[in-house]
Amino acid sequence: MAKITLTLVTLLIDRDASTKLPTTVPEYEQSILEEIYGEELVTELSSDEVQVEDFDVGTAFAGLVKKYGGNADSDAARARYFNRERDLEKFIGNRQPLGTKAAAKAPAPTAAEKKAAKAAAKAGKDAPQATDFTELLAGDVASITEKLKDLTDADLVAIEAAETEGQAREDLLAAIDDESESRKQ
Repeated sequence: MAKITLTLVTLLIDRDASTKLPTTVPEYEQSILEEIYGEELVTELSSDEVQVEDFDVGTAFAGLVKKYGGNADSDAARARYFNRERDLEKFIGNRQPLGTKAAAKAPAPTAAEKKAAKAAAKAGKDAPQATDFTELLAGDVASITEKLKDLTDADLVAIEAAETEGQAREDLLAAIDDESESRKQ
């Protein structure tokens, strides 16, 4: 990513009766801090959008790993939200402002619809109709994983987006990634 918009949030962390720590962090760290300290003990005081030039997701992800990796509990909290660099990249990408007025007038497509259309375009096909994966995703990870090989590339992309927006089960997302990668070889 080159130039992006990041939201910086100022939080007040209530560590104990006499210790209240104010801190300003990128929005993506807020959920980690809420996981570590407890959602009820982290209060958002303000937020401010800033433009960042030459933002490097890899560097930001490495910073998260370093910052929260010193303690097993905090590293687990970080991994719950951003286990891979790609998770952070998706989070930031989903929060970028839309640049066109036309997009503001039409209802915005879901991430699953966008990814399916992109995968279809890559394959040289028309965008497929949005498929509802609710029933499939209601199953357990093992049963869903067995059915991945029967899905089209566009369906894989769409189901990954639907799972990311839904339960975001790490093992299922990894299985979807594995299936996608195996098809590229």
